[in-house]
Amino acid sequence: MKRVRWLSGLFAAGVLSFTLATVGAQVAQAQRPIPLTDLQCVKRSGSWGPDQRDISVGRQIYTTVIYIDPSTTFTCRLPGGPATLRFEFAITDTSPAPPARIDVYVDGNQVASRTGDKGKVHTMLVNISNGKSLAIEVFCARATNCNSRGDTYWFMKAQIEPGASSPGGR
Repeated sequence: MKRVRWLSGLFAAGVLSFTLATVGAQVAQAQRPIPLTDLQCVKRSGSWGPDQRDISVGRQIYTTVIYIDPSTTFTCRLPGGPATLRFEFAITDTSPAPPARIDVYVDGNQVASRTGDKGKVHTMLVNISNGKSLAIEVFCARATNCNSRGDTYWFMKAQIEPGASSPGGR
């Protein structure tokens, strides 16, 4: 009798451990950032893409993940659920690029806009929860002198950060 009780307790502990490990792995996987370049996107104009390089901004070194040229617009399919778009972008110290204006749209509605100058790292955190599509437009922020050579905006982070869902929720 003692042996049966001991074996059933051991079995219950094993089932509980397996369940907790499975749920924990799912939660950890759901929380990983999704790089913007991993989303299914349609480019409408301009140029953008992955580019890993070291740049100098404000006399500090940063490693980029993507570049976006001015006058670039693209739309991406979102994975759904609670999430935040995180951008960290800059114009290098030596760039002739004018200030950048970034507009963000979720399901066709503008939800954020940010202008960034040379020599500083700028951060954008945008709630994109439960959206189906994400549109990004990057423009020169001034009225003149917007088409010089070397106009590139560099992004050190460009990712979707899934939010935590409540326990038992889907």
